Amino acid sequence: MNITITKPRIVAFEVTRKCRFNCIHCRAAASDESTKEYLTKEQCKQILFSLAQYNKCVVILTGGEPMEREDIYELIEYGNNIGHKMAIATCGYLINNDSIKKLKDSGILTISFSLDGPDAMSHDSFRRVTGAFDITLAAIEKTKNNNIRFQINTTITNRNVEHVPKIAQLAQKLGAYCFNPFILVPTGRGSEISDEILKPDIYEMLLYDLAEIKSQNLIEVRVTCGPQFSRIVALKNSKAFSMKNRHKGCMAGGEFAFISYRGDVQTCGFLDISAGNLV
Repeated sequence: MNITITKPRIVAFEVTRKCRFNCIHCRAAASDESTKEYLTKEQCKQILFSLAQYNKCVVILTGGEPMEREDIYELIEYGNNIGHKMAIATCGYLINNDSIKKLKDSGILTISFSLDGPDAMSHDSFRRVTGAFDITLAAIEKTKNNNIRFQINTTITNRNVEHVPKIAQLAQKLGAYCFNPFILVPTGRGSEISDEILKPDIYEMLLYDLAEIKSQNLIEVRVTCGPQFSRIVALKNSKAFSMKNRHKGCMAGGEFAFISYRGDVQTCGFLDISAGNLV
Protein backbone atom coordinates (compact mmCIF):
# COMPACT_ATOMS: atom_id res chain seq x y z
CA MET A 1 0.00 0.00 0.00
CA ASN A 2 1.34 3.38 -1.00
CA ILE A 3 1.21 6.05 1.70
CA THR A 4 1.47 9.70 0.68
CA ILE A 5 3.17 11.91 3.25
CA THR A 6 2.14 15.54 3.09
CA LYS A 7 4.79 17.87 4.43
CA PRO A 8 3.53 21.09 6.02
CA ARG A 9 3.83 24.27 4.00
CA ILE A 10 2.74 26.50 6.89
CA VAL A 11 4.02 26.16 10.45
CA ALA A 12 2.94 28.34 13.37
CA PHE A 13 5.75 28.60 15.93
CA GLU A 14 4.69 29.79 19.39
CA VAL A 15 7.84 31.54 20.61
CA THR A 16 6.38 32.96 23.84
CA ARG A 17 3.25 33.07 25.95
CA LYS A 18 3.91 36.57 27.26
CA CYS A 19 1.41 39.26 26.23
CA ARG A 20 0.17 42.52 27.75
CA PHE A 21 -3.36 42.05 26.41
CA ASN A 22 -5.98 39.91 28.12
CA CYS A 23 -8.08 38.68 25.20
CA ILE A 24 -11.18 36.70 26.12
CA HIS A 25 -10.58 33.99 23.54
CA CYS A 26 -6.80 33.53 23.85
CA ARG A 27 -5.82 29.96 22.99
CA ALA A 28 -2.54 30.35 24.89
CA ALA A 29 -4.10 32.06 27.93
CA ALA A 30 -1.18 34.46 27.56
CA SER A 31 -0.50 37.14 30.14
CA ASP A 32 2.00 39.87 31.03
CA GLU A 33 2.83 37.97 34.20
CA SER A 34 3.44 34.67 32.47
CA THR A 35 6.21 32.76 34.23
CA LYS A 36 5.95 29.72 32.01
CA GLU A 37 9.17 28.58 30.42
CA TYR A 38 9.81 29.32 26.78
CA LEU A 39 12.50 28.38 24.35
CA THR A 40 15.91 30.04 24.25
CA LYS A 41 17.20 31.73 21.12
CA GLU A 42 19.49 28.79 20.45
CA GLN A 43 16.62 26.31 20.82
CA CYS A 44 14.42 28.36 18.48
CA LYS A 45 17.18 28.46 15.89
CA GLN A 46 17.73 24.71 16.15
CA ILE A 47 14.02 24.10 15.63
CA LEU A 48 13.97 26.39 12.59
CA PHE A 49 17.06 24.64 11.21
CA SER A 50 15.62 21.15 11.74
CA LEU A 51 12.36 22.22 10.11
CA ALA A 52 14.26 23.58 7.11
CA GLN A 53 16.00 20.21 6.72
CA TYR A 54 12.57 18.56 6.54
CA ASN A 55 10.70 21.17 4.53
CA LYS A 56 11.16 24.88 4.02
CA CYS A 57 7.89 26.55 5.05
CA VAL A 58 6.06 29.73 5.71
CA VAL A 59 6.80 30.07 9.43
CA ILE A 60 4.40 32.24 11.43
CA LEU A 61 5.97 33.41 14.68
CA THR A 62 3.16 33.65 17.19
CA GLY A 63 2.47 33.69 20.90
CA GLY A 64 1.46 35.32 23.19
CA GLU A 65 3.00 38.39 21.67
CA PRO A 66 6.13 37.37 19.72
CA MET A 67 7.37 40.97 19.65
CA GLU A 68 8.00 40.62 23.40
CA ARG A 69 11.11 38.63 22.51
CA GLU A 70 14.20 40.84 22.20
CA ASP A 71 15.69 38.36 19.74
CA ILE A 72 12.66 38.31 17.43
CA TYR A 73 14.45 40.14 14.60
CA GLU A 74 17.40 37.75 14.79
CA LEU A 75 15.05 34.76 14.61
CA ILE A 76 13.28 36.20 11.56
CA GLU A 77 16.57 36.90 9.79
CA TYR A 78 17.91 33.44 10.64
CA GLY A 79 14.75 31.75 9.38
CA ASN A 80 14.97 33.63 6.10
CA ASN A 81 18.65 32.81 5.68
CA ILE A 82 17.98 29.06 5.88
CA GLY A 83 15.14 29.14 3.37
CA HIS A 84 11.93 29.76 5.29
CA LYS A 85 9.50 32.57 4.55
CA MET A 86 8.98 34.32 7.85
CA ALA A 87 5.74 35.90 9.05
CA ILE A 88 4.54 37.19 12.40
CA ALA A 89 1.21 37.46 14.20
CA THR A 90 1.09 40.45 16.53
CA CYS A 91 -1.33 42.47 18.65
CA GLY A 92 0.49 45.57 17.45
CA TYR A 93 1.29 47.29 20.74
CA LEU A 94 5.05 47.02 20.18
CA ILE A 95 4.93 48.18 16.57
CA ASN A 96 6.51 51.62 16.26
CA ASN A 97 8.65 53.39 13.67
CA ASP A 98 11.79 51.66 14.92
CA SER A 99 10.41 48.14 15.32
CA ILE A 100 8.61 48.11 11.97
CA LYS A 101 11.85 49.11 10.23
CA LYS A 102 13.67 46.30 12.03
CA LEU A 103 10.99 43.84 10.97
CA LYS A 104 11.37 44.94 7.36
CA ASP A 105 15.17 44.82 7.50
CA SER A 106 15.05 41.32 8.98
CA GLY A 107 13.05 40.18 5.95
CA ILE A 108 9.53 39.69 7.29
CA LEU A 109 7.18 38.42 4.59
CA THR A 110 3.85 39.42 6.08
CA ILE A 111 2.25 40.51 9.34
CA SER A 112 -1.06 39.33 10.82
CA PHE A 113 -3.12 41.77 12.86
CA SER A 114 -6.32 40.94 14.72
CA LEU A 115 -9.49 42.98 14.53
CA ASP A 116 -12.45 41.47 16.34
CA GLY A 117 -14.79 44.36 15.69
CA PRO A 118 -15.20 47.23 13.22
CA ASP A 119 -14.82 49.89 15.92
CA ALA A 120 -13.10 50.56 19.24
CA MET A 121 -16.01 49.53 21.43
CA SER A 122 -16.42 46.07 19.92
CA HIS A 123 -12.71 45.31 19.48
CA ASP A 124 -11.57 46.62 22.86
CA SER A 125 -14.21 44.56 24.69
CA PHE A 126 -12.75 41.46 23.02
CA ARG A 127 -9.17 42.39 23.91
CA ARG A 128 -10.08 43.77 27.32
CA VAL A 129 -7.65 46.65 26.85
CA THR A 130 -8.86 50.20 26.34
CA GLY A 131 -7.26 51.64 23.21
CA ALA A 132 -6.46 48.26 21.63
CA PHE A 133 -8.34 49.17 18.44
CA ASP A 134 -6.44 52.43 17.98
CA ILE A 135 -3.15 50.65 18.75
CA THR A 136 -3.84 48.12 16.00
CA LEU A 137 -4.82 50.77 13.44
CA ALA A 138 -1.66 52.74 14.21
CA ALA A 139 0.46 49.60 13.78
CA ILE A 140 -1.26 48.84 10.46
CA GLU A 141 -0.54 52.36 9.23
CA LYS A 142 3.16 51.96 10.01
CA THR A 143 3.15 48.59 8.27
CA LYS A 144 1.61 50.11 5.14
CA ASN A 145 4.08 52.99 5.20
CA ASN A 146 6.89 50.45 5.05
CA ASN A 147 5.28 48.49 2.20
CA ILE A 148 4.88 45.28 4.21
CA ARG A 149 1.94 43.04 3.35
CA PHE A 150 -0.53 42.36 6.12
CA GLN A 151 -3.70 40.41 6.77
CA ILE A 152 -6.56 40.78 9.22
CA ASN A 153 -7.55 37.92 11.53
CA THR A 154 -10.92 37.86 13.29
CA THR A 155 -12.12 35.40 15.92
CA ILE A 156 -15.87 35.00 15.51
CA THR A 157 -18.25 34.40 18.40
CA ASN A 158 -21.86 35.26 19.13
CA ARG A 159 -20.83 38.70 20.28
CA ASN A 160 -19.35 39.83 16.97
CA VAL A 161 -20.82 37.55 14.26
CA GLU A 162 -23.18 40.29 13.07
CA HIS A 163 -20.19 42.60 12.51
CA VAL A 164 -18.30 40.25 10.16
CA PRO A 165 -19.28 42.04 6.89
CA LYS A 166 -18.20 45.38 8.38
CA ILE A 167 -14.92 43.92 9.60
CA ALA A 168 -14.26 42.52 6.12
CA GLN A 169 -15.02 45.93 4.61
CA LEU A 170 -12.66 47.57 7.10
CA ALA A 171 -9.93 45.06 6.28
CA GLN A 172 -10.29 45.91 2.61
CA LYS A 173 -10.34 49.65 3.30
CA LEU A 174 -7.17 49.39 5.39
CA GLY A 175 -5.41 47.63 2.52
CA ALA A 176 -5.13 44.08 3.87
CA TYR A 177 -4.43 41.45 1.21
CA CYS A 178 -6.39 38.82 3.16
CA PHE A 179 -9.28 38.54 5.61
CA ASN A 180 -8.89 35.44 7.79
CA PRO A 181 -11.83 34.66 10.11
CA PHE A 182 -11.22 32.13 12.88
CA ILE A 183 -14.28 30.31 14.20
CA LEU A 184 -14.01 30.19 18.01
CA VAL A 185 -12.43 27.03 19.40
CA PRO A 186 -12.98 27.00 23.18
CA THR A 187 -9.44 26.30 24.39
CA GLY A 188 -7.27 28.31 26.77
CA ARG A 189 -9.24 31.33 27.97
CA GLY A 190 -11.67 30.61 25.16
CA SER A 191 -13.05 27.76 27.26
CA GLU A 192 -14.51 30.41 29.59
CA ILE A 193 -16.74 31.71 26.78
CA SER A 194 -17.91 28.38 25.37
CA ASP A 195 -21.45 29.72 25.57
CA GLU A 196 -20.50 32.11 22.75
CA ILE A 197 -19.97 29.29 20.24
CA LEU A 198 -22.15 29.85 17.19
CA LYS A 199 -25.39 27.90 16.97
CA PRO A 200 -25.65 25.71 13.83
CA ASP A 201 -28.08 27.98 11.98
CA ILE A 202 -26.04 31.11 12.74
CA TYR A 203 -22.86 29.26 11.76
CA GLU A 204 -24.40 28.27 8.42
CA MET A 205 -25.50 31.85 7.69
CA LEU A 206 -22.00 33.09 8.54
CA LEU A 207 -20.38 30.65 6.11
CA TYR A 208 -22.69 31.82 3.31
CA ASP A 209 -21.89 35.45 4.16
CA LEU A 210 -18.16 34.69 3.95
CA ALA A 211 -18.66 32.86 0.66
CA GLU A 212 -20.47 35.91 -0.70
CA ILE A 213 -17.63 38.20 0.39
CA LYS A 214 -15.18 35.80 -1.26
CA SER A 215 -17.19 35.62 -4.49
CA GLN A 216 -17.25 39.40 -4.80
CA ASN A 217 -13.44 39.37 -4.89
CA LEU A 218 -13.38 42.32 -2.52
CA ILE A 219 -10.55 40.70 -0.56
CA GLU A 220 -9.00 37.26 -0.31
CA VAL A 221 -10.93 35.24 2.28
CA ARG A 222 -9.52 32.30 4.21
CA VAL A 223 -11.44 30.57 6.99
CA THR A 224 -9.59 28.90 9.86
CA CYS A 225 -11.21 26.32 12.15
CA GLY A 226 -14.26 26.33 9.92
CA PRO A 227 -13.79 23.27 7.69
CA GLN A 228 -17.49 23.31 6.78
CA PHE A 229 -16.66 26.31 4.60
CA SER A 230 -15.33 23.87 1.98
CA ARG A 231 -18.86 22.49 1.58
CA ILE A 232 -20.29 25.97 1.04
CA VAL A 233 -17.58 26.82 -1.49
CA ALA A 234 -18.25 23.58 -3.37
CA LEU A 235 -21.91 24.53 -3.70
CA LYS A 236 -21.05 27.79 -5.39
CA ASN A 237 -21.28 27.68 -9.17
CA SER A 238 -19.14 30.66 -10.01
CA LYS A 239 -15.82 31.49 -11.65
CA ALA A 240 -14.80 32.98 -8.33
CA PHE A 241 -14.63 29.43 -7.00
CA SER A 242 -12.25 27.91 -9.51
CA MET A 243 -9.71 25.25 -8.54
CA LYS A 244 -7.17 27.90 -7.58
CA ASN A 245 -9.64 29.31 -5.07
CA ARG A 246 -10.93 26.03 -3.69
CA HIS A 247 -11.03 25.66 0.08
CA LYS A 248 -9.62 22.42 1.45
CA GLY A 249 -11.17 22.50 4.90
CA CYS A 250 -9.04 21.79 7.96
CA MET A 251 -5.31 21.71 7.15
CA ALA A 252 -4.18 20.40 10.56
CA GLY A 253 -1.67 17.60 10.33
CA GLY A 254 -1.38 18.03 6.57
CA GLU A 255 -0.45 21.38 5.10
CA PHE A 256 -0.26 22.96 8.56
CA ALA A 257 1.57 22.17 11.80
CA PHE A 258 2.11 23.91 15.12
CA ILE A 259 5.16 24.07 17.39
CA SER A 260 4.43 25.08 20.98
CA TYR A 261 6.45 27.26 23.35
CA ARG A 262 7.76 23.98 24.84
CA GLY A 263 8.89 22.67 21.46
CA ASP A 264 6.02 20.19 21.13
CA VAL A 265 4.82 19.38 17.61
CA GLN A 266 1.02 19.51 17.30
CA THR A 267 -1.41 19.25 14.42
CA CYS A 268 -2.62 22.72 15.42
CA GLY A 269 -2.53 25.08 18.37
CA PHE A 270 -6.10 24.32 19.37
CA LEU A 271 -5.46 20.60 19.93
CA ASP A 272 -2.96 20.38 22.78
CA ILE A 273 -1.72 16.87 22.04
CA SER A 274 1.99 16.44 21.39
CA ALA A 275 3.27 14.30 18.53
CA GLY A 276 6.81 14.65 19.85
CA ASN A 277 9.19 17.29 21.21
CA LEU A 278 11.93 19.04 19.25
CA VAL A 279 14.04 20.21 22.20
